[in-house]
Amino acid sequence: MFNIPKNAIYKRINRRKFLELGGGVATALGTGSLAVGLNSTIMKTSVQASSSPEAKWKQYAGSKLVFMSENTPPSFAIRDTIKEFFDLTGITVEVLTDDLPVVLQKVGIDVRGGKADFPVFYSQDKPIGAALADYCADLGKFIKDDTLPQDPEGYGADSWFDNFLDACGSMYEKGKIVALPYDAAIACTFYRQDVFEKHSKDFEKEYKYRMEFNAKTTWKNVLDYTTFLQKMKKAGQDVPYGYAQHLGTFAWTTQLDIQRMMYSHGQWLDFKIDDILGSKKPGPTNWGDASSIEMMKQYKALADVCHPDNLANGTLELNTVYQSGQIAMQIQYHEFAASVEDEKTSKAAGGKTAYAPCPLGEASWIKNGGKAVNGTNCGIGGIAINKNASEDIQRAAFIFATYATSKKLQYNVLKGLGGTPTRKSVLAEPDVVAARKRPTKMPNALTFEPVYDFGIKAPNFVLGPKIPEVNEYHKILHAEVSKCVAGKQSPEDACKAIKKQTDNVHDI
Repeated sequence: MFNIPKNAIYKRINRRKFLELGGGVATALGTGSLAVGLNSTIMKTSVQASSSPEAKWKQYAGSKLVFMSENTPPSFAIRDTIKEFFDLTGITVEVLTDDLPVVLQKVGIDVRGGKADFPVFYSQDKPIGAALADYCADLGKFIKDDTLPQDPEGYGADSWFDNFLDACGSMYEKGKIVALPYDAAIACTFYRQDVFEKHSKDFEKEYKYRMEFNAKTTWKNVLDYTTFLQKMKKAGQDVPYGYAQHLGTFAWTTQLDIQRMMYSHGQWLDFKIDDILGSKKPGPTNWGDASSIEMMKQYKALADVCHPDNLANGTLELNTVYQSGQIAMQIQYHEFAASVEDEKTSKAAGGKTAYAPCPLGEASWIKNGGKAVNGTNCGIGGIAINKNASEDIQRAAFIFATYATSKKLQYNVLKGLGGTPTRKSVLAEPDVVAARKRPTKMPNALTFEPVYDFGIKAPNFVLGPKIPEVNEYHKILHAEVSKCVAGKQSPEDACKAIKKQTDNVHDI
């Protein structure tokens, strides 16, 4: 979702070149590849349901596909091992990667223009999946097609971790599958266990409880820990700041950051809609109610004692701040554990970092009568197929999607680049089971207990909001939350501003 491996080399198409091409290059049979690679070609050999597995894999040998993806570990792994796929299928795949906002822009121009220059693309659940669901082919028809090779584990909900298929594959319509889970970024707590142990006695003298982090640690505890460490730092002691939020410039991660706190308190949702399917007509937002105002007050209170560069810390920057030893806690995506545990670059490595679920809601802060939960959210990147493409290109793209979401590939990515699997079967491998405890050769596995065993389970997991105008909503939220954190408007005014602008987007 966000983590770019060190020394990553990937091919970009710059925005200027893309727009010079009109945002679209014809997909045609037998044409030569353009300099930037934006064309797919198709060659076909007929197969039957009774054909051999080898024949089904190779039915489109000689074809070419273009895969547009975010710069995530699975995409680099596919790029670096693409010969294996070619040997299996005879299909050439050009893997193009870029930052998520750029992927959204390029894929959006392509599909909305009726083109299929990217017949298969990375569909991050909310920013791309919810926004472009109408342009995604229904993968159900390919899953039921016995003339196509199928994954032996299948594609049903039980093949993936809890809620993953719903997160990226279910958009607005029951039964339609618009993407297969490809990679995952699940929020959990990274904290400096050594800092907590060193200062717990002093903390306990003042606050009358231990400084520790577990599934029962509340957001009020996080505020207390952060306030305590800031007080020590102001007194001249050599301690890190307690915490920092995800603000920066990427609007979606700000929405995710405040959503965790909001949902923890009474399972508050942005809209009165189905959290799994979402809605194309979400109606008035819940922003501006008593719960949202209370949570904005608490979010601002936490911001006031955070790292001084809080407003500039997006997800990538925040992880750098944590690795440099400047903060003692971050709510971060579990794919970042591999970088945190790298002793060559991280001061938080070597057993200093421990991993726990996201904080629990503080009962006294709940205003809607709901329950306190460990609000956990995610980015589940799926692989989607452009429905503008011809039927045969879509079929060839499904063959690629099957390969790209296979257990074998996910297992290899976890071992190599530090990926985050979406298929449950990966965690059953003996060396993955062993890697969940130190010493480990798969650092991301250290997060599997708070993430896969706890955070993604009901009632903690929140999937939405899935609405067509989701990116506009993220921008509104980011702007108004940032103003509040900066002290330019009150929490109540921020909530009212979010409501007014969001309802205007939906003509309410």
